[in-house]
Amino acid sequence: MKNLKSVSVQCIDSDIALLLPNGVYEIKQMEPKSSKLKRISFFCLVLAVFGILGFGYYCPDKVCALSSRELPISVVEDNIGKPLAHIYSTKVGLSYEDMLNDDFTFDMDSHDVMVFLHMQKTGGTSFGKHLVHDLDLQRPCTCPLTRKRCYCFRPHSNQSWLFSRYTTGWKCGLHADWTELTNCVDGKLDEIEGTQIKRRYFYITLLREPISRYLSEFRHVQRGATWKGSLHTCNGRPATDDEILPCYIGETWEGVKINDFIDYPILIH
Repeated sequence: MKNLKSVSVQCIDSDIALLLPNGVYEIKQMEPKSSKLKRISFFCLVLAVFGILGFGYYCPDKVCALSSRELPISVVEDNIGKPLAHIYSTKVGLSYEDMLNDDFTFDMDSHDVMVFLHMQKTGGTSFGKHLVHDLDLQRPCTCPLTRKRCYCFRPHSNQSWLFSRYTTGWKCGLHADWTELTNCVDGKLDEIEGTQIKRRYFYITLLREPISRYLSEFRHVQRGATWKGSLHTCNGRPATDDEILPCYIGETWEGVKINDFIDYPILIH
């Protein structure tokens, strides 16, 4: 019985022919493994590039734009008064169209907070009382007789879902406006609750026919109201008396006549 031997010859430099007792065998140059890996890697790279380009072409621009764009002017104008970090974040927030969707809900179990922007003489006092007394909630607000404010907590935690005069008081100033609230509410809630969390804010307000509101404020000022408790900020600091000029001399404007009230375009509010 003949002894069988296997012969393995690798030649990289050139092709050769090997003469063996049982025949002539041609030996071809073997391709290095690294070359195959490079070819596969290149193919995958090309496939990925074409996939990204095709996805970017057919995908809606608002969903998967391939490059970041500057913030549209309309977005900046719509967010006047909001903190810069909020305006220039990638998620601007809920739009009016989002709120009209059938699946839109205020999640009281999460970190949603309703902020009541209370403009004076618009019926905000009555509306604010309805918010804490008359809503059908899983965990209704509690209003102790010995306390002017109410506790409006979430169903499963002692975090407040409502920021208003009847839950937190005038924490951001008497009848704080949009600019003051958006720069103040988050920090005040962090102080009250003793924790820093990311919240989603929903601002609500009441509007009134402007002439009726103006006359109502006139009668309120005529009775002695001054709105001196309001806070006004300028570049993050309290505004000075020179920046917000009073429209009367003395402690109040009690007894003012309607013509004098109208003649002053800048009212303390």
